[in-house]
Amino acid sequence: MSAPVSTTQIPKASPPTGAIKANLLCFSSIFLWALGFPAAEVLLETWGALALVLVRLTLSAFVLLTIWIYLESWTSVKNCEWRSPLRVGAIGFGIGTIFFLFGQRYSDAVIPAIMAAMMPIFGGLLEVIFERRRLRPRLVIGILLALIGGYIATGVKLSEGTFGFGALLCLIAIPLYAWATRTITREFPKLTPIAQTTTTIIGAWILVLCFFILSKLVGFDGAKFGLISTYNIMMLLIFSIAAMAISQLLWIKAAGSLGILFASLHMNAIPFYVMIVMVIFFDSTWSWMQALGALIVGIGVIYSQMQQVEK
Repeated sequence: MSAPVSTTQIPKASPPTGAIKANLLCFSSIFLWALGFPAAEVLLETWGALALVLVRLTLSAFVLLTIWIYLESWTSVKNCEWRSPLRVGAIGFGIGTIFFLFGQRYSDAVIPAIMAAMMPIFGGLLEVIFERRRLRPRLVIGILLALIGGYIATGVKLSEGTFGFGALLCLIAIPLYAWATRTITREFPKLTPIAQTTTTIIGAWILVLCFFILSKLVGFDGAKFGLISTYNIMMLLIFSIAAMAISQLLWIKAAGSLGILFASLHMNAIPFYVMIVMVIFFDSTWSWMQALGALIVGIGVIYSQMQQVEK
């Protein structure tokens, strides 16, 4: 029998570099997604919401498909399992994107931020229902901190929002996003992140294209193409490529590592990131209250992941 090992000889545990990397990916994804909110506000002044979604998904699908072919070859694309990811993308990201953008169109700038802050609730419910996750006190406290911080980061009062039809559409979109993210990362593990992202985005594009054609036939105002100028083209590229294609790829990769619950906690800092964008590019005013909200969200994210949560 070998001699017992002295406790001084046991190396210290290495930092959870995988979790750190996944959280950095999630931060990058949400920051890029936040770029789309100011861009959408500019574009919706002249564009119909459905036409804007279609162009956004078209550009995103093209960019993602190009990256996929470059990274893994056309053979990987051709031999991929398409049917189920297309269905998930159509329902979750297609309908979800339509609802969210129409919700932004028919409400105000307050409602989308408030509704997006509810993502951890739906993410937690999905993991409790489908993965039997136990909501330990540490995790519950982390979720509450993220919700409180997200609310503070909006910089508004709930009474300032117009809770009507637009709010309902945004509310429907959030669980659809959460469901699609969990499904694509958990039920299609053999697909790489770029394959998961591209197939679901193309699924969303197919559904939106069908809605767009029907809307054009009946003369729906939401299918109207808007102003095409150098400035609007720049906003379209930001809205489609940075805030959709790249953001979605990073989001799927991060959620595949962290799980939808932990990943969704990052979404509550969106109002703070939007404020940073507005300060840098639109000469807006810095808000220390929103910065405080983002700090509380960050504390919630870190605290909830300080130890492994039992399922």
